[in-house]
Amino acid sequence: MFIKEASELTGATQRAIRLYESLGLLEVSRSGKYRVYNDANINLIKIIKEGQKLGIQLSEMVSLKKGQEEFDWQVVRNFLIEKEHDVEAEIQRLKAQKTEIQNYRESITFCLEGVDSHL
Repeated sequence: MFIKEASELTGATQRAIRLYESLGLLEVSRSGKYRVYNDANINLIKIIKEGQKLGIQLSEMVSLKKGQEEFDWQVVRNFLIEKEHDVEAEIQRLKAQKTEIQNYRESITFCLEGVDSHL
């Protein structure tokens, strides 16, 4: 299949698919000047898109692939464990920030109530 159909099947734009190829994430055979995508390419494009939804940068995927033809799925699994820890740390940081915001808001409300009582 050609790039248009690959785009339709995966939801990735044709530009994104070309980018994946230029970064070495995707190896596509050619027939003349046309790229010809197979089922393995389609599955890999879907994996790349899913990784992006999970917050994985394309540069991180390139590092994970290390120029190999296939991903080392054990390395990917370990990376995802680290990513999960990073997300958990960010959640904790945001919870602390939310608490600070609530405290400041309560302080401001208290001050405003004090001002209103003096009028």
